[in-house]
Amino acid sequence: MFSLEAKIRTEIAKIARVDGVIPAVVYGKDTPSTMLTVGVSEFIKVYREAGKNHVITLNVGKKSYNVLVTETQRHPVTGAFRHLDFLTIDMKAEVHVKIAIKLVGTAPAVMEGGQLHQSLDALDVKCLPADIIDAFELDISSLDHIGQTLHVSDLVVNAKKFNILSHAEDAIVSIHAPKKIEEEEVTVAVADVAVATAKPAAE
Repeated sequence: MFSLEAKIRTEIAKIARVDGVIPAVVYGKDTPSTMLTVGVSEFIKVYREAGKNHVITLNVGKKSYNVLVTETQRHPVTGAFRHLDFLTIDMKAEVHVKIAIKLVGTAPAVMEGGQLHQSLDALDVKCLPADIIDAFELDISSLDHIGQTLHVSDLVVNAKKFNILSHAEDAIVSIHAPKKIEEEEVTVAVADVAVATAKPAAE
């Protein structure tokens, strides 16, 4: 479990940022919206490891909350955190999260020149907070020819822990023909159409 210290905020967000802390808010079903501040370096350290998926114990004075980071606002130029939203959760109730899909193994089709295209990089699931993982692994070693696709249904997922919300037929990864070959095929197709539609020469 990750842990982060926070303080009650009385000043406006702009002043908090000037003071070198990140303004934040914590809220939830049984938690009234409360303005907070957290240390910049402390939050960055925890967020790098926990991200938006892992539960963080947020300590505010004598109170502690189990929370997820639901939203982060960043400066458009510097990327510095400008505001954070923490959502309190019930450890005994399922939460809706997105869990990354990690490709593992080597696709023979890629070794032969095919191009790997990942169209889905995260899976929508419901699960208990304690069951949240960093990523689901998808073995791509079965991709041995161009045009082949692996779908959500090809993932090996523990059905007792995870309720998958993404559609089973959604494509995750596909093997495409090399771009040069595709361009050559288009050129040939256009040429064939031109020949087929050309008027016969006058006798």
